[in-house]
Order: sequence, then C-alpha cells, then structure tokens
Amino acid sequence: MANHPSAPSRYTVPPRVAVLSIIGFWAFYYVSVTLRAWIMDYPDHWVMLDNRAWVSLFGIGFTTLMYLALRPLEQRSLRLRVAAAFLFAAVSSTAYSTVNYLSFYVVDPKPELEKSDAEKSETHKAQEKHEEEKGPAHLIADNAIHWYFFNLAWAILYLALSYAGAVRASEREAARLRTAAQTAELRALRYQVNPHFLFNTLNSISSLVMTGRREDAETMILNLSTFFRTSLSAEPTEDVPLADEIALQRLYLEIEAVRFPQRLRSVFDIAPEAERACVPGLLLQPLVENAIKHGVAPARRPVEVRVRARIEGAMLVISVIDDGEGVQGANGTCVGLRNVRDRLTVRFGEAATLEAGPRAEGGFAVIIRIPVTTHVC
Repeated sequence: MANHPSAPSRYTVPPRVAVLSIIGFWAFYYVSVTLRAWIMDYPDHWVMLDNRAWVSLFGIGFTTLMYLALRPLEQRSLRLRVAAAFLFAAVSSTAYSTVNYLSFYVVDPKPELEKSDAEKSETHKAQEKHEEEKGPAHLIADNAIHWYFFNLAWAILYLALSYAGAVRASEREAARLRTAAQTAELRALRYQVNPHFLFNTLNSISSLVMTGRREDAETMILNLSTFFRTSLSAEPTEDVPLADEIALQRLYLEIEAVRFPQRLRSVFDIAPEAERACVPGLLLQPLVENAIKHGVAPARRPVEVRVRARIEGAMLVISVIDDGEGVQGANGTCVGLRNVRDRLTVRFGEAATLEAGPRAEGGFAVIIRIPVTTHVC
C-alpha cells in the first residue's frame, strides 16, 4: 500500500514553544521586578517575593488562556488575528491587575513599614497618599493599562512565531509538491521506455515467425519475458547499481542478436569501480536501442555496439558507441535521446550532461556524465 504524506498540522506554533515563551516572559518579569526593587531599596521588598510569585503564576495562567484563544485563529486573516491580539491582551491584563490588587491589598496586604514617617522619603509618602485616595477600580484600571503592553508584547511575539511557522510550513509543502512532481515526471519518463521497446521487439518476433525462424522467435520471447520481469520489478523512481543496468542491456542485446545474428556485435567495457555506482533504472535502454535502430538495422555489415563506463574524478562517465552508418538526432530530437536528457535533468539538474553526435570515423556516440553516487540502491 502506498504511503501518503501526512497532512500538515493545523497549528503553526507547537504548544511546547508557546508554553515556553509564556513561562519565559513571566520569569523575566519576576526576576526584573525583584531586581529593580532590590536596586531601588524599596521598603520590605523581600517579604513581597511570595506575593509576586503567586500573581506571576496567575499571569502565566491568563496568558495561557490568551494563547488558547489565539490558537484557533492561526488560519484566519492577519488583520483579524492582530485585532484579536489587542482585545485578548486587554482582557488578560485586566484579569491580572485584578488578581494583583487582591493579592497585595486584600488577601495579603502590604506589611506595615518598620521605618518611621520621618525616615520615609517624600516621594514614598506622596505615593502612599495617592494610593489611599484611589479606589479599587481606579487602582485595577491603572495597573491594567500598565500590564496591557506586557501582555500585548507576548501576543505580538506569538503572532511572529505563528507567521514564521506558517512560512516554514509553506516551504515544506512546496518542497513536498516539487518532490511529488519530480516523482511523477520520472515515472512518466520511465514508463515511456517499455512500450517503445516492446513494440519494436514484438515486430521482430513477428518477422521471425513469418520467416520460419520459430526457435529464434521462442528464444526471443523467453528473453523478452526475463527482461520485462526484471525491469518492471524495480521502482521507476529508484536508482540501481550500474552492474544491474548493464546486465539488463546484455539481455536486451541478446534479444536483438537473435534478430541480427550476422550484423550485431556487442562489447561491454565496464570498470570494476564503476559497477557499484548508482544510475537511474533503464537509463541506457533508449541509447542502446537507438544504436540498434539507427546503427545496426540499416547496415549491411557487422556493426559493433560498445558500452563503456569509467569513474573520472567525481563523475561517472558512460558511453554508448556504435560504428554503424545510420544518423541519429544529434541535437536530441529523437525520442530516445530526449527521454534520457529529460530524466537526467529531473534527477540531477545541471550536474549531469549528455553529449551526442556522429563520430569522425563513422557511427554515433552518446556520452553521459553524472555525479558518482554509491549509496544503497
């Protein structure tokens, strides 16, 4: 059964990242406010540590609720998410300011200062008087405005993380679609090979039967069966060792040798280190087939088809050469060459090259250069 890629996650910010950002924000608040109170030498600031810790935990809770409210909006428009961030930050800051007031003024009010009025600074005295004149609603609203920007800062951070996550998700989806398109193209190119070869081989078998060469036709059918059983068992988009590809071409040339017993001579010159290199499956089939079609078939004399492979630096160089008199499409206009060019482009991009053209001494040569890969294939 084919494995289908899993659907992309609905949420672009992982919960773990969101929770860590919330804890980090409030831990920063706790440390910075405590440090400021110590530097400014606020009266009895040490006894407020527990109150500050409790309200910080409530702050973490309120911000988490804000995260849970913003999360379902990740797939909505940016304008709506920004408006929601401003609104939820106001609600969260008001709730936090209320808890802060209850903690410091109702449940566990500030302790009486040990310093006398004479020891208090004028600023501190004025602050105490101002706070006494304010009512609870006034104090809560005043602090809510102060904490609004703190909560809004986290909401903006969350929107930034969400945007970054959406960009990464889009990039992954684009890469997945490019891979899927490449796979589909490779499959289409690969499947073009077999019908073309099958058509030519069946024509040859038909000719053998009509001329009374039934044993040769039977041998050709058996070889054809072996060829297709071997070639079709491999995944079209996977690479194969060059040794396996050469084995298939040997089998193919054996099939054609039944058709051209007096004219076809095949030679394989494969370096041992090249046999382990990986190549796209059936890459050489159209090239060898072209050598038969354009080099051997029109000739009235023996024609040699030579397949050569060498490692040159970081490149695997494969040559398919014939010394026949036929003319192929040197610029890649024939189906076989165009097919191979397209497969190389899809598989290797600009890293692979194919050179094709007539030889000065007669015949035709195709030279392929691809990066050497020896991974498991």
